[in-house]
Amino acid sequence: MASSKGKPKPAALAGGRRELTRERLIRAARDMIAERGFHRVSLDSIAARAGFTKGAVYDNFHSKDELFLAVVGAWATERLQRFAWPTGRHGTLKERMRRLADAVIADANAAQKEAPMRAEFLLYTLTHEEIRRHMAGAAAGRLKFIRERLLEIVAEDELAVPLDTFILMLEALVPGLMFIRSQGAELVSDPAIITIFESFAAHRRG
Repeated sequence: MASSKGKPKPAALAGGRRELTRERLIRAARDMIAERGFHRVSLDSIAARAGFTKGAVYDNFHSKDELFLAVVGAWATERLQRFAWPTGRHGTLKERMRRLADAVIADANAAQKEAPMRAEFLLYTLTHEEIRRHMAGAAAGRLKFIRERLLEIVAEDELAVPLDTFILMLEALVPGLMFIRSQGAELVSDPAIITIFESFAAHRRG
């Protein structure tokens, strides 16, 4: 009699299929959002792009907003992992800020391509209360992650402003620079980005 040892259990197979379905729906939604924007994408079109019926969407997500949040969550995670955070506190503060600027520059092409999606999602968030509430909670985790990465290159008291304030500055500064740069590379040159980041080392507290 053949042994069933080592064979995947039905529940495990079902769980694997469900995860693959979710991934296909998220990928399809992401592609369509990039093409049409958040406001002009329907669940029917997303399901069709993924090769499923609309029912498959509701089998995996409670609502359109939940699917969109999964798309943004996957995108944000990829971006944080893609970004080549500098490490080590060797060198002067100015030199370390220069390394952070270099990381921003290295990521600039990818970040510029994401600028339209970021702007679209900002507009969508501002007009959907449930999304806004969820993103407020997700932001705390993102800021914590950034804080941990920055502590690898700076001490709490090295900058002219508290570290948490500096993190908020970065969250506003970098997307803003990339948005302007997407309209013309000459508007935000690499030397300009370096100068901005090196200026953070010009003054220290105390």
